[in-house]
Amino acid sequence: MSMIGMSYDLEKSIWTEKDFEIMGWHDSQIYKMALKEDLEFDIDYIFKWNQPDLEGLPFTFWVAPATLVFKKAKILSFDFEIAMEDVFEIDYIERQVEEDKAIWLIVTQRGEIEFTCEGFDQYIRQKPLFQFGQTVPYRERRGTSLERVELQNNSYLSSKEYLEAQAKTFEHYENVKKRHLKRQEMKELNLRRENHQVETKDYLLKKKEINEMIDFYDYWLKGTNFEKW
Repeated sequence: MSMIGMSYDLEKSIWTEKDFEIMGWHDSQIYKMALKEDLEFDIDYIFKWNQPDLEGLPFTFWVAPATLVFKKAKILSFDFEIAMEDVFEIDYIERQVEEDKAIWLIVTQRGEIEFTCEGFDQYIRQKPLFQFGQTVPYRERRGTSLERVELQNNSYLSSKEYLEAQAKTFEHYENVKKRHLKRQEMKELNLRRENHQVETKDYLLKKKEINEMIDFYDYWLKGTNFEKW
């Protein structure tokens, strides 16, 4: 996989309650929230879960920093187990329509928020970025914000520092895939050994060769985000 030319085809930069049925907030991280006339959240919105390049590896993601605004929220009920300044994740969002009003329920990993409102706007503050995790790093998302802006430019994303870091990240990822293939090769070798399909001498020589390669990749991935992949 190369990062060159990678981009996500974003349909639009503002999403509303009309899009609710095709949206999903599972595992979206909340960085900040505020309640004034509206209920506002600074989140990382996951647009797409990418199937792993190799079976058995973790998913990758397209993620964008977004401001989620529930307009004129009323009759709020909070039930949280953590301090409100702590970072936490959305599990899911429900909408229940009753007569002339909609009741919204935001279920997080730490508690729930229930309220009524006139609808929501979700502002995509930057273009979605390819991520190996479900969040956008601090500098890549321009810190935390509740601004209602669309597709902001982030000069850090074109900086030499960022591009070199990305190149190194993708280099690590290529080593992850190579290590994964060697681990699969080892499993297949052990299975052949159990089924008496390989001679002891050949088995030991091949096992030594594969373990040396796995150790090599372990060495280069030690201390990186991919060490445990």
